[in-house]
Amino acid sequence: MRDGGIPAKRSSPAIEGIIERILSSRRDLTRERVEALIKERVAELEGLIDEETAALLVAKELGVPLPPLGGAFENKTARLFVRDLVAGLKRIKLVARLVRLPPPLQLSSGRKLQRMVLADESGCVDAVAWDSAADIVESLSLKPGDCIYVKNASVSEYKGRLEVVLSEGVEVEKLGSCELPELEGLLTRCGVNAIAMTVHEVVEGKGGYCAYGMTKDGPACVLIQAQSGAPSVKRGDVVLVQDPRRLPGGFQRYRLTRMSRVFTLGSQPVDESPFRVVSVDDAGKLGWYTVGVRGRFAAALPFKRGAGAAITVIGSSASANVLTFDDSLTAELSALKPGTVIELLGVYSSERGLRLNPYYSVRKLGWENPAKVSETLAEGGYVSCRATVLSLSFRLRLLASGELLLGAAVNLDDGTARARLLTSYGPHLEELTGSSWDEMREYASSGVLPHILSYCEEYLKGAELELEGWLSGDGVLAATKLRVS
Repeated sequence: MRDGGIPAKRSSPAIEGIIERILSSRRDLTRERVEALIKERVAELEGLIDEETAALLVAKELGVPLPPLGGAFENKTARLFVRDLVAGLKRIKLVARLVRLPPPLQLSSGRKLQRMVLADESGCVDAVAWDSAADIVESLSLKPGDCIYVKNASVSEYKGRLEVVLSEGVEVEKLGSCELPELEGLLTRCGVNAIAMTVHEVVEGKGGYCAYGMTKDGPACVLIQAQSGAPSVKRGDVVLVQDPRRLPGGFQRYRLTRMSRVFTLGSQPVDESPFRVVSVDDAGKLGWYTVGVRGRFAAALPFKRGAGAAITVIGSSASANVLTFDDSLTAELSALKPGTVIELLGVYSSERGLRLNPYYSVRKLGWENPAKVSETLAEGGYVSCRATVLSLSFRLRLLASGELLLGAAVNLDDGTARARLLTSYGPHLEELTGSSWDEMREYASSGVLPHILSYCEEYLKGAELELEGWLSGDGVLAATKLRVS
């Protein structure tokens, strides 16, 4: 009885149960104070929640544990914020921005599951859509950044974390716009592993492509496998790469994982890209903005251990090595005549120099005739001369197929200057070893080729070579002709 015998208005059984739970746990509070806190919470949220929801939120704020609410409690009218969610809420309404959308899962039980992360200005929460609800989410063609309205969802706890559960009877609507924080800020706040990038250059390769672009942290490269199911991207696309794996090195370089997804969020003009295909002479200037190197091909010297080779290209004043770990490219380049002008596309800079991504392109631009022919190594440019072999070393590795990868580095002196001749060209190697390629294959299969090469390294010291080729300013020679005299 209150106010001189007037009966106090009793709350619903659900609210009464929550109030009694609070009072038994917090003996420092009176019923009047708890009821006042509930009314304050309703007023604070401007009527967006009812008294039952407010009672539950007050219990949460006071640190009072509540048992599962079961079917007794339904939030039939409230639009909640993420911070207001508590396990046991049913039929909630939520407006949130989608910040993570991994691929849907088909479970062995036959059920379909779509996980998500939703966020608003108050926080973020995991969400799961089951079966028909997962189909609804899929039909909306959602992507991170979209605003959605969810109605008739429930809230549960899974492994100590809250989850918004979308199941049969849920309604999901994609909103045209909403007054929520922008996606990029929410990604950081929610700890989502994703990068947003404006694409500047795309290098198509065998089995995938490399997308080069700018993120908020600077230049980046994303390797996208053809079998990943990711959409094709083009210059100017703004993409979100979700759940990528960052590769070692200072440069932002990523590849997709099994859980990765690539979303095209929009596009914007890219008038002047900072990314460049540079000549060998300028290869050291652009660093992380280098996507390709152009120069005259000298050799692809195979690594003695492990797949790959150092591809040497030369210019007028300098040479550069581009490392590859693709033996098929190494074998292909052994048939390319030294001096051919090529572009290696799909390059990135590392602490150890330039490297070729797994997805790359090699453009063979043809042959340049020399303006003049020099008769000594000291003159440089295109030279035609005789030189003495100071030392010679072969690089040999056998592939599992039995095919051999072979290259040679020869230090030369013609009396005016010294040079380093690099070659992986079959006819040159036949001349240096005095054996045909078929004979060398046979020697390799019998295990005697390393001994023959060791003998040639000693035998050719002091020999004279008649040669022609392009000589870079730093002394690397791409021989177009070579004969042991």
